[in-house]
This record gives sequence, C-alpha cells and structure tokens, in this order.
Amino acid sequence: MTSTPERDKPSPQIPRPPQKTLQESNGWRVGRLEKIYRRSRWFTWSLNTQPISHPLRLIADPWRGSAAAGGHILQNILPGTAEEPAYHLFNWLRDIREYGGASARSFAREHIINWFRRYQNWDEGLWRPDYLGQRLSTLLFTYDWYASSADESFQQELTEMLQQHVNCLARDWPRLTGTSAQISALKGLIIGQAVLHQNAEDVEHLMDIVLPKIKTQLNQDGGHKSRQPETHLMLLRDLYECRTACGAVGLPENPAMEDMLMQMAATAKMWRHGDGSFAYFQQAGALDAHYIEEVLQRCGTRSRTAQQAPHTGYIRMASGRNTLIMDAGGPTSATPDSIPSTLAFEFSVAQARFIVNSGQHASDPRLATYLNQTVAHSTLTLDGIDSSDASTGRWAQMANVEVGPTADGQLAIASHNGYGPSHGILHQRQIYLANGGGNLRGADQLEYTGAPGEIPTEAIIRFHLHPRVSAALIQGERVMMKIRGQRAGWTFMARGCQVRLDNSIYIEKGRRTICQQIVLHVPLADIRTIGNVAVNWAFRRAAGTTKTARDS
Repeated sequence: MTSTPERDKPSPQIPRPPQKTLQESNGWRVGRLEKIYRRSRWFTWSLNTQPISHPLRLIADPWRGSAAAGGHILQNILPGTAEEPAYHLFNWLRDIREYGGASARSFAREHIINWFRRYQNWDEGLWRPDYLGQRLSTLLFTYDWYASSADESFQQELTEMLQQHVNCLARDWPRLTGTSAQISALKGLIIGQAVLHQNAEDVEHLMDIVLPKIKTQLNQDGGHKSRQPETHLMLLRDLYECRTACGAVGLPENPAMEDMLMQMAATAKMWRHGDGSFAYFQQAGALDAHYIEEVLQRCGTRSRTAQQAPHTGYIRMASGRNTLIMDAGGPTSATPDSIPSTLAFEFSVAQARFIVNSGQHASDPRLATYLNQTVAHSTLTLDGIDSSDASTGRWAQMANVEVGPTADGQLAIASHNGYGPSHGILHQRQIYLANGGGNLRGADQLEYTGAPGEIPTEAIIRFHLHPRVSAALIQGERVMMKIRGQRAGWTFMARGCQVRLDNSIYIEKGRRTICQQIVLHVPLADIRTIGNVAVNWAFRRAAGTTKTARDS
C-alpha cells in the first residue's frame, strides 16, 4: 500500500478559496450570528456521526478526464486559479487519473487530505451546498482510483470528513433558493448516501425530491427552459449521475426517469454539428465535442435526434452530412439573460463549420456586449437594434413556426414580431435545404402591420462565415466561397438587396479570430407604402462537385 502524508508533513500549496465565485451569492445566505457559530468547533463537532464500520459501496466513475490536462497539473500547474472554483471542486482528479501513474495517485491523495485539513471548519463559500454537492460527487466517483489502495489511516480520516460534508449538505440544501443549485446539492447528497450509508430508502426518498425539481427546469419537449445547450447538458449529466447512484443501491428502474433521460438526450443531439460540438446559441461553445459525446453516449445511445423542439424553440435540418440548426424561439421575461438570436441559423458541411454565429464568450466587456447582440448572429437586424430588448421589455414572440419535408428537401418557416413595438414590422424567414445538402435557399420578408412606430430605414441580413471559409465578391454581386480542406466550392447569390463582404470576428475557446461575413443591405424607406419587402438568397455547392441529382 502507498502511504499517505503524515499530519506533521507540510501541506502542498493549496490556493485560497475564490473571493468572488465562492463567496455569498444570490440564493445562499447565512445570518451573521450563525456564521460565528458555524466557524466554531462546536458546529464541526455537531456534524460528526458514528464512524462507518462497513466497506464503502464504490461506484464506477462514468466520466473520463483529459490526459494532456493531467500532465500539466502534475507539473504543478493547478487547474484554474485562486479566482476560480475549479481547484476546490476537484474535477481535475479525472484528468490526472487519465494521465496515470503512481505519482498521479500520490498527488491526488496529498492534495485531497490537505484540502480537508485546511478547510475542516465551515466556510461560507467552500461549504456552499451546491459546491458541496459537486465536490462530493467527484470525490466519491473517483474514490476507487485514489483511495482504495491507500492505507487505513488515510481512508478513515477521509471518510470522516466526507461524512461531515454529507451531514452539512443534508441540513443546508433547502437554504438554496435556486432550483438549479438545489439539484446540484441533492445530487451530491444522493451519491453520498449511496456510497457512505448505502440506504436504498434514503436514496429513493431523495430521488422523489430531485426528480420533480429537474422536471420544473424542462419544457414539454425536454429542452431546458433557459434555452442554453450547455446548461441543458449539465443537467442531463446530473440526472445520469443520480440514476447511477440508484442502480448502485439496487433501486428498480424508474420509467419516468428513463423517459426524461431519453428526451433530454434527443434534444441535446439536436444542437450538434457534424464535428460533434454545439451550435453557438445562448452561451454555447465552451464544451469540447468529446465531452458532449461522452454524456450523450452514457445517457442516450438509443435516443433519436430531435428535429424540432417547439417549446424550447429550435429547428434542425440535416441532409447529405450537412446540418442546419436554427433558433426558432424568442427570449422572454422569464429568461431575461437570453441572447436575442431569433431566426439566426448555423450551417455545417460534413465536419466543417460554414455559416456561424460569432460566439458568446469573451473576457473583454465590450466584446462580450457585442457577442450578446443580434448583429453577432446570422440573422436580420432592423435599423441596428436587437430583435429583443430586455431593458424596454420588448420581446420577440414567435408565430407560424413549421418544419417538415418537401418533395425534394426540407423546409422551415418561422416569423417573429420583435420589431413590432418599435417599427410595426414583422419578420418572416423561410429556409429550404435540398436533399443532399448542397442547395440551401432562404427568404427573409418584412411586413408592415400598420402599427405605429419609427419609420424603418434599413434592414441588414448577416451571414457570418467560419474562419476556415475564404470568400470573394465577384461580378453580379455573387460571392464565391471555399472551405479550407474541402474540394467543393460554394456560391452565394441574392436578390432584393445589395450584397457586400465585410470583416467579422469569431470566438472559439476564448480565442478571437478575424473572419468574413456576407452582408445584405435592404432599403426600407418605402415599406409603409408597398406593405412588404422580400429578400431571396441561396448558398449552392459549385457545379462539378459531388452531389445528388436533386441538388440541381
């Protein structure tokens, strides 16, 4: 057996808890007098229970880590910084486990035991219930790797500390007012009960609490009410971990939970491009494709891929290995942080991104503001304003949303009234994807409703191109495009507008890259007289490349 560090051995350098992200936050408050009590040894003593005499019921960890990241960690490049919760949540354990070796296991034991010794007394940030839940689930899922071969003193000391966390979590999770935070806390409590106490009745009781809470976060189509793909995926992952704990204590399969998993997995698959990563809608873009694939493989290998999520507000069309994903929903006052990307779409050719949104992650506040606007998406803007505006309570409401097959392809139609209160204008978008995926056509129509408002001047339709796409404007206001690494070229054409090429930006994994965008200028000075203005556009795969007969 490998020995663990003795109590008198100096602790490794453990970063201080984050001062912002792990401090008091909305939904978690502890009174001033109670804080004083909790920081005393009496509170710590109250969390102690009878030592566990039976072996722990170990659960196989369903998740992998990154060996490359693990190698960096073992060179003392700790995950995150003192301003981030990454270190204190121990998700990095999976990375060094993937890297492997006796030194990785020793590194894990040393940091875990010294973390618990340093923070053995209650801390308002590090002991926050949702963080407790996340930390417990990771430590218990990875326990077999780092602790099973450790000596008895390490295991006993660690088990006592884990018990204290479970006992504190059982007291505190109801203090959280946010449902998402409660789910994270309850997940850790369920796994803690399954591994430490192995009481099936307690686990079943906790599942009766958490499943209705998860259901409240979902629309009828199985999509998360935030409309955020990555928030949806993390909830799906939490649900799968709860199911794993249920199986460990011998609980029978819950049909309602299985249906929920399958439906959520089908919705998550809807957001994926050919490269396996999510389309850049509503804060998505941070998760790697392999991470998404791992969750979906565990949760929904038998699930279909949803073609439409009518309540969550997305449409997917795919043909000939090409994929189009469209935002056919609108933000509401219930989700005021939603990004106004209504009727924007992304299009990928095989595994290559083609038409994109700019992304939603940037540390620069000015750039972040831009990325959260309609102009950063492949859709239409009117007089430079967003399609929805939370500051004025102007929300784009959807109407006439349809998607389905045609004789030789697929057609999606949707409209919104986001510019109704400001200009009296309705925007309708139709998108047609031919069989084989080599012919993508669309029409944007603006209709004046007669309602009062500002007289519109100009609409601008943008198609942001991925950095791997090079484009050139040629005679007749056509655009020739080539995706790097692919033989096929593409041609863009439009009528009812002026076609221009301009620079744009694309954010990927925090890196800013210059790219191009096709910009259509649509004059609207006469729309109140003529009633409506329509713009037709098309992306066609160039003749002579591989295609089906129906692409012509």
